[in-house]
Parts: sequence; structure tokens; C-alpha cells
Amino acid sequence: MHYSQSKIKRNMQVFKFIIRQTAVAFAFLCFYGVAAAQDEEGKPALVTDRPDMTESATIVPVGSIQLETGLLYTSDKTSTILGDITSTSFSIPNNLFRIGIIKPLELRVIFGEYGMSKGKLGAVSVDGPKGLSPLAVGTKVKFWDEKGWIPETAIIAHVTLPLGGKDVKPLQPIYDYRFSLAHTFSDKLSLGYNIGGEYDPAAVYDPVTDTYSGEYAGIYTIALGVGITDKFGVFGEFFGDYMDAKNHEFDAGLTYMLAELIQFDLSGGFGLTEEANDFFISSGITFRWLK
Repeated sequence: MHYSQSKIKRNMQVFKFIIRQTAVAFAFLCFYGVAAAQDEEGKPALVTDRPDMTESATIVPVGSIQLETGLLYTSDKTSTILGDITSTSFSIPNNLFRIGIIKPLELRVIFGEYGMSKGKLGAVSVDGPKGLSPLAVGTKVKFWDEKGWIPETAIIAHVTLPLGGKDVKPLQPIYDYRFSLAHTFSDKLSLGYNIGGEYDPAAVYDPVTDTYSGEYAGIYTIALGVGITDKFGVFGEFFGDYMDAKNHEFDAGLTYMLAELIQFDLSGGFGLTEEANDFFISSGITFRWLK
């Protein structure tokens, strides 16, 4: 694994920005959380698959609908013989709908996200791909709860369909899966990790033969979560690609319960390798509706 020390130092500036924004957001949330608090005793605890990249092993309750949505901004600078190219992208809303079907299974639908990107070389700016993101459907199936050293375990799988904006939709369906595992060390400390992969059957174009070939990318995540109070939590995480790719990143963030079934999040991260994004910032909110 190759790490760029200069890139890490450069992107540490991002965390100074995140800390300032976090202080402002948390002050607002403390006020709003008091006003929005609801008496919802006895309802299943809200467990989300955002803001970190590590998907939880928990299924949403049967008959419930959970919306996890937010925004994402990324930036990356690449050095070329012509100069540095800065690429930025922005997407909103990052919608994930989770629907409880039966006790060990949930339906997952990802759609409605609009993204745009831009590139800049010196003073020259170029618009990149933009449009409505592809529709993805999938499921999460839980195998078992945590018991002793055996982690809570589930499998998640999606298929991304060739539907959406013409600049961003895939040529063929893309398939991804991951095993999600979690350990609870105490009421305040937990560890989650994922391992899986993604296959795009038309990822690589050969201009000589005018044909496309498939490409498989392995993925991994590992996140440590700490509950500061009953409402306020923080996390730190490493994630990325393995096998042929060299995409490794670190992120951290916070979550705050506005009400028992409403959660706000704020996070940011930076790349550890040249192939990864320089930095990204994300914020979002999760709601759950019960039958």
C-alpha cells in the first residue's frame, strides 16, 4: 500500500474546516433536539447505514420505512504534464430507502440523487458528467445476532440498473455485495466492518476492438463508533478498494439524535493514496416511519 505523506498533510486542512462547522452545527442541534424531542418509548432503536461507509448488520423493523438522505462534496487534484487538474463533484440528495419486509430481510432502493462535476486546468474550466444517478435496488439479509465473540452478521447486495442521466448511467447493470459484521464491546463502544466487491461488466473500453470488458473491484471498510452521550456519537473509519485498485481513505464524523427516530450526521475524510480523492465532506439526516 502506497501512502502519500504530502497528500495527508495537505488534506489535514479539511479537518480544521470540519471542526469549525461541527461546532456551529452542534450548537444548533442542541437547541433543535430539545424542541423536537418526542416520547417514543419502546420503539426499536434507530440504526443507520450512514454517514460512514460501513453498512450496519442491522435490519429495519418489519413494516417500517427508513429514509437516509444527504449531500456529498468531493475534491481531487491530479498532476499532469500540462499542470494540475482540479476535479470537484457535488451530489444531493443521496437517497437510500430501507423498507422492512420480514424479520430477517429488508428491501433497499437507491435513487433520486442528482450529481454534477467540474474540472479545472489553470484558468480553464470544463463541465464534467452530470445528471440523475442510476436506480439501484437490493436487499439486506441478516444471518444472526451477535453472540459472544461471534459478530452480528448480514449480507447486502444491490444491482445498479442502466437508468438515469445519460452522462452517468452504466452501459450494463452493475452488481455489488458485501458482508457486514459488527461487535458491541459496551453501551458506548462498537466496531463494524465490511468486505465485499463490485462487478461492472462494461467498465473497460478497448478502442482497438471497440468492445467493453468487465472489471471486479474488491471493497473493505472498518469503523469504530463511540457513544459520547445517549444522543451524540462519533466515529473514525478506514475504507477503500483492494486487489488492483489503490483507493484508500480515512474519514471521521458525528451523529446527533434530534428525536428518537430522527438522526443528523456530519462527516469528512481525505485520501491516503494518490488514486483517492483529496477530501470529501458529507452531511445528512435519517428518518424512520413505523406502521
